[in-house]
Amino acid sequence: MTTAFWIRPAMALCVGLALGGCSTVGALTTGSLTGGAAKPAEVVDTNTPSARALQVGSAAARAMKCGYNFNAADLKSKYLAAEASAGIGVNEIQKLDRIYQSGYAGVTKAVSNPSVYCTPAKTATIKQDLTRHLAGDYSVSKRKVAKADDGLFSGWGDYVPEKGPAFGSDTWWESQRENASNK
Repeated sequence: MTTAFWIRPAMALCVGLALGGCSTVGALTTGSLTGGAAKPAEVVDTNTPSARALQVGSAAARAMKCGYNFNAADLKSKYLAAEASAGIGVNEIQKLDRIYQSGYAGVTKAVSNPSVYCTPAKTATIKQDLTRHLAGDYSVSKRKVAKADDGLFSGWGDYVPEKGPAFGSDTWWESQRENASNK
């Protein structure tokens, strides 16, 4: 084990001992060190017109990059028409058009190698989003949200090693050679 591995636990122990008898010190409590009481969940509406424009634009670009055959211009016009029929004004529609274009262009520029980007898991998600959008459902798709850090000691023991070939096996050595040749 390296010395750096022990720094965080040693610091946590020192802080814990220093505050052991204190109920509060400013905003710092012993509960904040250990995770303490659960915080109420904040409800955020992610299904806004701006979020939908970005979602549909980036989904269209991802689908184009992965070779899905559909009319992207038709999808865009139907999406903007749906937003307009929901009562959004002309200025807001122009703003949504720019957001849509930004999402589309951003993904188009970011995905330089579709053969690497279009993994089976990613194409399944893309297909699901594209199918919804082509059917007229432009809502923002639900994604997993990262777990919040609840305190100094939270998350210890959560490490799960990456699955792959066993260390030192023939497949492990092959993957090392592939990684070296790709650099």
